[in-house]
Amino acid sequence: MAGELARTRRDVTQSTEELKRRHGEVERRRRYVETILERIAAGVVAFGAAGAVTTVNGSAARLLSLDRDLVGLPVRAVFARPDLQPLARLVAGPGRLTPDPASAEVTVMRDGLALHLTAAVTPLVGEHGAPEGSVLVLDDVTPLIRTQKVAAWREVARRLAHEIKNPLTPIQLSAERLRRTFSGGPAGAQALVDECTSTIVGEVESLKGLVDEFSQFARMPAPRVVPTDLHRLILDTLALYDGLFTGVRIMPAFAAELPLVRRDPEQIRRVIINLVDNAVEAMERSGDIIVETGHDPADNVVRVVVADNGPGISAAEREKLFLPYYSTKRRGSGLGLAIVRRIIAEHGGSIDVSDNQPRGTRFTIELPC
Repeated sequence: MAGELARTRRDVTQSTEELKRRHGEVERRRRYVETILERIAAGVVAFGAAGAVTTVNGSAARLLSLDRDLVGLPVRAVFARPDLQPLARLVAGPGRLTPDPASAEVTVMRDGLALHLTAAVTPLVGEHGAPEGSVLVLDDVTPLIRTQKVAAWREVARRLAHEIKNPLTPIQLSAERLRRTFSGGPAGAQALVDECTSTIVGEVESLKGLVDEFSQFARMPAPRVVPTDLHRLILDTLALYDGLFTGVRIMPAFAAELPLVRRDPEQIRRVIINLVDNAVEAMERSGDIIVETGHDPADNVVRVVVADNGPGISAAEREKLFLPYYSTKRRGSGLGLAIVRRIIAEHGGSIDVSDNQPRGTRFTIELPC
């Protein structure tokens, strides 16, 4: 009996050690899977067979503005917000009843901005065909949608530039001819002709300027990059504003050192001019503009910031600012910031807009060294 007890004890000990080993292996795999889920850019939400949430990775919480403490809640509670109802229907719909994934494109609001997502639900099936839940995978396609919109607007701009440009010169020449023909007529008639022809010629010139912007947006030349001293380039550009606006102060705040960067000086000059002009317009020609530079060796980028103390820009308008033909100004074509973003993108950089403190707007440009 003692021997039997000893063997039983050994078997129990071995079984316990084996269970500990397997539990440790399962735990390591679980942590490994969780680490992968937290590192991927796609949002992942997993549901059990009963429809309760089992997993939410960081990307899904960020994309959908969800609380990470919702594990265990049903789908209806997790996606209770009106903008998440398409996802609730997708997860609870036919995709859960068939082995084929179901997909849809949805738009959700985050911080006042529209976020375009592609969502796919894949059912999870056990070894014997029993349903074990489903996995919702989300991809942020907002940059792709934005690129498609810009490409579409470029085609529109190209067609408009072609169609508008042709009749402008004959219109202007005809107006000038009328002015010359009636220059010796009665004083009243001559004044009327001068007024009308001046209006025609002035509006034609405005249209020509608009056509030029269309053409530049549609067919902007590739950057001609050369090693560039950004500090010297910015100072030369800001010198154009010396004495131009009595109520505006433009103050450089440069980093101690900045490496040379390979850039197209003329295109970067245009970027700075556009951002400063926008700041002056936003402040109604009264206020301070600070132009900062910085160098981040860790990310191997240089930064240029144009900040003003004007009224600022609402969160809902920030992303629209870079769309063609959208403008918050009383005048202008709305192409300026669209061209700015394109220039920066073609230099391999990025541009972002945020609030300035205590008030105003900050445009931050990052360019690779």
